[in-house]
Formats: sequence, structure tokens, C-alpha cells
Amino acid sequence: MSVWWVNLGERFKAQLAIGALWCPNRSVREDGTLTAPQWHWSIIEGASAGEFVVLARDGRIEGIGIFKQAAIPDTPKPRGFPEHQWHNMGWLLPTTFVLFKKRRSRDELTAGLFGEKVLHSPLFNDGQGKGRGAQIYLARVRDTDGIALFERIAEILDLEQPGWLERSIANASADQAPPEPGSPAATTRKAIIQARVGQGQFRKSLLDMWGGKCCATGLDIADLLVASHIHAWAAASDVEKLDKFNGLLLSPAFDAAFDKGLISLADDGTWLNAASLSAAQLEQAGLANLDRYRVLGLTPNHAKYLALHRQSALERAKALA
Repeated sequence: MSVWWVNLGERFKAQLAIGALWCPNRSVREDGTLTAPQWHWSIIEGASAGEFVVLARDGRIEGIGIFKQAAIPDTPKPRGFPEHQWHNMGWLLPTTFVLFKKRRSRDELTAGLFGEKVLHSPLFNDGQGKGRGAQIYLARVRDTDGIALFERIAEILDLEQPGWLERSIANASADQAPPEPGSPAATTRKAIIQARVGQGQFRKSLLDMWGGKCCATGLDIADLLVASHIHAWAAASDVEKLDKFNGLLLSPAFDAAFDKGLISLADDGTWLNAASLSAAQLEQAGLANLDRYRVLGLTPNHAKYLALHRQSALERAKALA
């Protein structure tokens, strides 16, 4: 699932009115001649139907959008856009807009995310609670930030507008042709999205498999349990993303360490200190006495995913060394 970011700026209402994003396909020099478009305009050509875009404006987040199809080239500039500053032809990207009842602080919604300086990232958080947004129109967000931010936005919309996801997907899919061979069907895409926000079949399957308890500690507070992928979400195929055997139900400390490859798991359920953390570090992280928390109930179907996780953790440890 890809997540994008758009800075809507002064053309927010104009884009809402046409139900689409729009940007010029040429830059205009001071003498009026045309040159190549800026990268954060032309990147719109990589957008695909069903992908999500975070709607940002003036240090706030307005909500989320869903692309209805690929960008349409050579489309006249809509009404409400600058008459002379921009080229009069560009890309039109039909989008379903889902807005918060009240727009939210960008810094609050992205707290803990965008902490690394990444080329073409729309935002960098300095660790002091303040974000520095890039002066760009459109950008693709890397999975580690984008999926987490999508989940936060989705949780708010779930409360404000129950059923928004299903309605939006139906709206975004209404104008689409049948999926091309090999592309996720609409129902598969929906299941993947729901799995990421913790409301779908993936989480339900893990709750059933592990009896509603953390498979390591036995914690049974559902609100604290995380449906954690063994083989990383970003690297998994569409089938693997939804496979219940590619998941563990974990308490927060175990999930965070497992997700980062600091700990891994043997096929017999024994936890491995993959990053060679000290006893003091393990205790401070809430992971003391790992050998006491052996995971029971693993099956041969888990083995291939566990092997991939151990390999990933090993490579990470070597890189850090």
C-alpha cells in the first residue's frame, strides 16, 4: 500500500471543487518560455488507482485522499488556479477526498515519524516536536512513515465517519476498468488496508490464533496488542501480507524490538537476542529474561517467515557492526 503526501496550499478549494489534484506539466521561465516540469510535479505520473494521499495545508492535515485512476496528461488548468504563473496544461489526478471535521495539527499527527532526513521527503521532524515541511507539491512517503501516519488518520476518521473507508474505496473504484492481470483486486486491496489499520481479517485471525493474548507474555489487554508481521510488510507479497502465519500477536515492547530486528525467534519459539543487547538494555526495554517467554503454538507454516526474519535481523546486526 503506497501513501503519498500533497501540499495543497492556496489551491485547496479549487482542487476539492474538481475532485482532483492538478499540477502543470511545464515550468514557465520569466521570459515566458517553457522548460521541464519540476520533479514534484512530474512525480504525479507514478500515482496509481487505489493509493492514498495525505492532504496537508498550512501546517495542518486536512484528511486523506484516494486516487481514482492514474494521472491524466495534457489537461487544461482548472478554474481558480493562477492565470500567468503556471503553464496552462498539466496533469489531472482524479481523487476522492475524505476530510476531518476539523483539520489537525501536522506536528501532532506526525509525532515520532519523519525523524530521518530522506531525499524528497515532504517533512523532517527535528525531535523537538516541530516539523520542517519541504516546499514541494507532491511526494511519495516511505512505508515506515506513511503506513503509520495513514493508521493515525484512519483511526480519527473511524470515529468521525464510521464506514468512510468502504465508501471511499467504492467511490474510488467506481470509474475504474477491471483490474489488470496480476494487480490486486478491489477486495484484496480493501483487506490489505483494513489489516494495516488493525481492523481487518489479519488482526482478527491473530487474535483467534493466540487466544487474544500476547504469544510471548500472555498479556490479554486487546488495546495494547499489536498484530505484528514476521516477514516485514514492505517486503511481503500481497498474499503474505494477509497470511495469518506471517503474524505474531505481541505486547508493545516485544513488537517494537521484533519489528526492528533487535530480537528474533527460533522455530521452536525461543527468543533470540539478535542485536546482542546487554542484560541492562534488555531490562530497560522491558525484555528481561527472554528465555522465560518462549512462544508456544508455532507451526511449520510459520517457519518460512521466521527464517526470513532471522536473516533480516542478521543482516541488520552485521551492518551495525
